[in-house]
Amino acid sequence: MENVRKGDRSAQATTRIRRPSRQVLTDGAYEALKGLIMDHQVGPGERLNIDELARQLDVSATPVREALARLESDGLVTKRPLSGYAVTELLDITSLGNLFEIRHVLEPYTARKAATRATAEDIKALKKVAAAMKTDNLGAAYGQYKGFAAHDTEFHALIARTSGNPMLEQTLSGLHFHWHLYRLHFAAEVGVDTAAEHQAIVTAVADHDPEAAAEAMERHLRQSEERLIEAAKKAT
Repeated sequence: MENVRKGDRSAQATTRIRRPSRQVLTDGAYEALKGLIMDHQVGPGERLNIDELARQLDVSATPVREALARLESDGLVTKRPLSGYAVTELLDITSLGNLFEIRHVLEPYTARKAATRATAEDIKALKKVAAAMKTDNLGAAYGQYKGFAAHDTEFHALIARTSGNPMLEQTLSGLHFHWHLYRLHFAAEVGVDTAAEHQAIVTAVADHDPEAAAEAMERHLRQSEERLIEAAKKAT
């Protein structure tokens, strides 16, 4: 009888170990919903029904709610009073121009400051991210380019952090511009161009050349803006 009880306890322990944790479920729901939004399988402005999403993902409502809260912090969904969550609208050409106007003011300055303050560790981190972007997948769907997008976000965050101004870092982070821009347009050639532009910024920062760093960042922003405005015009 004791052996049977031990076996029962062992089976129960195994079941507990294999059961996905709440965090794992939330992470899975977050990535699944993010993919639907980034790939436009749920359209801009579309309302998100928590119970329906939970059924589709085969999870309880709790991980879906937590995932939606994270997506709200990414700027990808909006919580509306009395009606729940909806997918954030796409940037139009005017909004895109306004976003880049802010970036043109702030990011060349952060790159200039980063070049004056970068330590060996900072430069190592920037080189690592820039190198990773050259080998990331560049498929058209979010599941194929999400690693590249994450490294792109990390790269700009590192530049802002290296500038030594936490307010600048926080302001740029709060724009959530990466996910908005990737929703508008992504293609393999965009990834190749972006990686090359980032490398020019890294080289200038590593050389501790403030003006070259600012110019490389400005050139990257200008070329990104041109690519995205052209894509936005074709989509309208």
